[in-house]
Amino acid sequence: MTDLKYIAVEGLVKSGKTKLARILAEEFKARLFLDNQGVHPAENQARPGLASQGNPFLNDYYDSFSSSYNPMALKTQLIFLINRFNQQLEMKQKDLFQKTMVSNYIFYKDGIYAHTVLNDEDLDIYKRILGIFAEKIHPCNLVVYLQTSFAEMLQRIHKLGSEHEKRAPTEYWREIFEAYNYYFFNYKLSPLLVVNVEKIDFSSRRDIDGLIREIKNHKQGNSYYAPA
Repeated sequence: MTDLKYIAVEGLVKSGKTKLARILAEEFKARLFLDNQGVHPAENQARPGLASQGNPFLNDYYDSFSSSYNPMALKTQLIFLINRFNQQLEMKQKDLFQKTMVSNYIFYKDGIYAHTVLNDEDLDIYKRILGIFAEKIHPCNLVVYLQTSFAEMLQRIHKLGSEHEKRAPTEYWREIFEAYNYYFFNYKLSPLLVVNVEKIDFSSRRDIDGLIREIKNHKQGNSYYAPA
C-alpha cells in the first residue's frame, strides 16, 4: 500500500474534489487543506467576495474574460500560484505534527490552466517562476484524480456551476477538459488513482467505502477505478 501521508484530490470542474477531500480527511483523521485562496476564476464563484480577497486581479480578469487576449491573465495566474505556494509551505511545516494531510488540489493544477489562458510570452514567464517554486513544495504520496466525460462535465456545470462558469464558452471548457486529461495521462510525479466518478454518489456510504478501499489498497504507479 502507498504511504498515505499526503493525499491530494484533483479533478475537473464540479467533479466533487472538495467533497471527497473532506470525506478522506475525516476517514484518515487528517489535516484538511482547501484551495480557498488560490481558486481559478473559471472554477469557483460561489463566494466571489472571498475569492476576490485572495486575488486582487480577479474581477478585472472577469471583465476581460471574453477577449482574445486577456491582459490580466498573467497577473491573475501568478497570484493563484503564489497563494498555493504559500499554502504548500504551511503544509510542509505542519508535516512535523500531523500524520496525514489531505488537500482538494495539486500544486501543479494552476499550470494546467496557465497553458490554456496564457500566450507564449506570458507562459514562459509563468513557467520560470513555477520552476523555482516547484523545488520547495511538499510531494504527494497519492493523487486521486476524479474523471468525467466531457458531456458529464458540461452537465454538472450547467446544473451546479456559477454564473461565470455557465457563461464560459463551450470551447474553453473543451480546452480545459483536454488539458486535464493530457496532463494526467502523462502524470508521473507520484502514485495516481484515476477514478471515474460518473456512477459514484459521494453521499452513499457504500460508494464511499468502495472508493476508500481502492485508495488504501493502491500500489505504487497508476491505476484506474470505475465502479459499475
